[in-house]
Amino acid sequence: MDKKTVFTMYAGQHTIGGVIFTVTYGKDRVLMEFGSAYDPATAVFDAIVEPRDRNWIRDKLKVGILPKIDGIYRREDLGDFPLVSAEETDLNTAVFITHLHLDHMALMGTLSPEIPVYMHHNAQIIERALEATGCGIETLDREYRDITPFEPISVGEIKVLPILCRDTSYYDFAFLITTPDGTIHWTGDVILHSKQADKTIKQMELLKEKDIDVMLCDCTAFMDSVLKLMVPDLDEKKIMPNPAIPENMLSEEEYHEGLFESLKELKGLCVFNYYQREMDMAQDLMRWAEKLGRKCVFEPDAAYIVYKFFGVEPYVYIPDSPSVHREVGAPWRRELAEHSTVVSHEDICAEPSKYMLQNSYPHIMELFDLPNEGAGYIHADGIPIGAFDPAYANMRKIVDKAAFKYVTFFCENYFGHGYPQMVKYFVDEINPRVLIPCHSYNPERLLPKDGIQLIPESYKEYILENHVFSPRDQGGEK
Repeated sequence: MDKKTVFTMYAGQHTIGGVIFTVTYGKDRVLMEFGSAYDPATAVFDAIVEPRDRNWIRDKLKVGILPKIDGIYRREDLGDFPLVSAEETDLNTAVFITHLHLDHMALMGTLSPEIPVYMHHNAQIIERALEATGCGIETLDREYRDITPFEPISVGEIKVLPILCRDTSYYDFAFLITTPDGTIHWTGDVILHSKQADKTIKQMELLKEKDIDVMLCDCTAFMDSVLKLMVPDLDEKKIMPNPAIPENMLSEEEYHEGLFESLKELKGLCVFNYYQREMDMAQDLMRWAEKLGRKCVFEPDAAYIVYKFFGVEPYVYIPDSPSVHREVGAPWRRELAEHSTVVSHEDICAEPSKYMLQNSYPHIMELFDLPNEGAGYIHADGIPIGAFDPAYANMRKIVDKAAFKYVTFFCENYFGHGYPQMVKYFVDEINPRVLIPCHSYNPERLLPKDGIQLIPESYKEYILENHVFSPRDQGGEK
């Protein structure tokens, strides 16, 4: 058989996250990654529509949440859905996850357990804790395989090199895929203004040496709301390569310093909303509380993750919530009760300046019973994350009505993905033959230096042969 490297992209071209593509060589195949685009305004399962118990995978296929890919789902989950099942395929498939954000891994639980899923050990700890509390992904019973930075993984004749981008919390990776025909690189999230930007620069230098054929690059920040902070007329030709942080924008370190300074100014209770998967932020919050002579208090599900990840015994606050009360007898709640200290509502009301209290959006009504004099609500990249989420306006309204000072820098002077000029610098330095901008509402705005820009058609096959990348004649969605 004349083997060729076949590339197929299924999702993520014009969405925030949800990048899914395969690289196949002969009977070997790698799948990168298996997340779901972040678009709460159009979500089918909107917290009112419930997923069904026995048909949840078929339902996701039917409404278009899951990609229609042969050989990755169990026959018992497919039923009569017209796809080849994992049991029926002769393809040798492995799945790789860059990091633990839902837009990169939310759908991996639907995969047949016999398909290996590679994810860093730290990410596995957090995901298992999330699953125990009911906050993880929907998943079949499975094991995960470890990723070790810079140790290549062979999937038959395909080699995958995990390139380390961050070595804290759940770890972040990019993946360099090599076949006998050439190289395909997936950046994962590109962040050159982070505390560990040096690792992204090292990734760039490594890739410059490799002479990359095809590069898929995150360009989330090229969306209107972020780009206009740096290029007001949104002209992509004015996005000039520059490794420096744009004027009036913050680095990750400056962002965290700003949050801490805002905390120091508060005379009363500090309430914070953070993304519970982010152990870096959880660690910062606990450190800040210690510096300010406060106790950092978490809701039960977040406290359980902190306990399992750091091995510390956290302070816990029990919101007045039916769902939280129903969980009291759950094994994870019993385990947490043995390894934590409860802080009561009365404790906080007696000395509000002594506490930093987590408040997730589902429990935001707690604000109305908490002391608000001199108090602040710190939105530290928690959910809902920004104005593109319809729930964001509701969160702001409730915070205002509860008379808490609202503090954030997110989407105002800070953004969690690479700023456009910095991403352009990263791409131009690597200068791939083919650039596939993705993970963005406006991928076409990321222009290549010397190579060609390609926005692949979903489900269309592209061939990489002798370092030349071109579309196969036939293609189209199933």
